[in-house]
Amino acid sequence: MSKAVFTTFETAKLCHVSPLSIINWVNAGRLPAFRTPGGHRRIRREDLIRFMKDNGIPLPTDLQDGSGKPRVLVVDDEETIRELLSEHLQSRTPSYEVLGASDGFEAGRLVATFKPDVVLLDLRMPGLDGFQICRTIKAAPESASTTVIAITGFYSPEIEARILECGALKCFAKPIDPETLSSCIDAVFEQRASKGKRRRTRS
Repeated sequence: MSKAVFTTFETAKLCHVSPLSIINWVNAGRLPAFRTPGGHRRIRREDLIRFMKDNGIPLPTDLQDGSGKPRVLVVDDEETIRELLSEHLQSRTPSYEVLGASDGFEAGRLVATFKPDVVLLDLRMPGLDGFQICRTIKAAPESASTTVIAITGFYSPEIEARILECGALKCFAKPIDPETLSSCIDAVFEQRASKGKRRRTRS
């Protein structure tokens, strides 16, 4: 059975830093933790995984769920687009673990259960539109660090400004070149890894 809670010493070993660095991250509010009745800090597995991904710290094998690949959720009501983008991202080297959602309600469920690192989000869909979904993702503490990249067949500077205000990183017009999109996703993970290295060096 996978370990659900870690001590500061166990967490330090997994992150390849000193226990003092872990304590400093916890005290600064960067790494969620709780205290036992005896006053000892403990870090939940899901909080540690999210922290390591957000800061570009490689996940050790015992923390990897499934493939251990970066996770991408493709949200679009057009099945052809979902399949095209999913197949492209899964066929690349390195590849991503990809799931698709056809509407906002399914997207909300998968954000909670699949816990994607990146969400590719169509803006015009039945039910909840992309603007509402993006605001919901960025407002929830457990998904606030998820990167949202918008795609739309109704692009305009006004629409781009609106979705960026909701918390999206970028907005691309359809039809979109899959290579352009995957390059943007690659840059997201490269930036996270670089940021994580700088933070570990300072610690």
